[in-house]
Amino acid sequence: MNPGWMPITISGIDGSVRVLGVHAGGLSTADLTFVRTVLTHELESSGRPLFLDENAFRITVLLSGDTDVDECKELLADLPPAIRSRLRVGLSTTQPAAEVANASRQAHVAAAAASDGAAVLDFGEIAGGELLVSTPCREVLRVVGESTLGRVDDYDRVNRTALLPTLRAVLEANGHNESAAAVLGIHRHTLRTRVARIERILECSLTSAYVRAELLLALIVCEYPSRPAP
Repeated sequence: MNPGWMPITISGIDGSVRVLGVHAGGLSTADLTFVRTVLTHELESSGRPLFLDENAFRITVLLSGDTDVDECKELLADLPPAIRSRLRVGLSTTQPAAEVANASRQAHVAAAAASDGAAVLDFGEIAGGELLVSTPCREVLRVVGESTLGRVDDYDRVNRTALLPTLRAVLEANGHNESAAAVLGIHRHTLRTRVARIERILECSLTSAYVRAELLLALIVCEYPSRPAP
């Protein structure tokens, strides 16, 4: 057992587990504590959980293998919309109890791939998901991310901009700027200006499907925390 795991309720294990991953990189420490408190209360009330762990704005919840997406939504239902909208949540596939480490990786890959505030993303619904939990593939994508997305992240920190969340919205919208603008709540012309700046920083064109696919995979693996738009 990971020594950092905090026991919530010990119950019988039927031989299978699922893991819920919650990413809260955009929250304050106080809000993160509140999320943990709500989850802990819901887990204790349900009698379903095994353990909960918090580490670096990521919460990991070990659940029984028969837990479904709707039950996970219920665990988050009492969170205020302002906080829930800043979370990314993923659920692993059902795994043998001995494969809990793999289930945890799946859950956090799914959380990284999820949209802010969206429904719980089931790892089984991610096309090419196994690629993202393969250590060699993840290392390659991490190098790609650090050498490309890292430049955008650095630009955001220095200039207090929100180009990385903009890039993610464009990638998730498959390059459709109007859809991305609607998700971000900004005018399409503002989005085009940001996209042009991103393309200058990355020295590439986001009109290429191959470029977008590589950047999206790297973004999921690198799990850069989101920053609110200025």
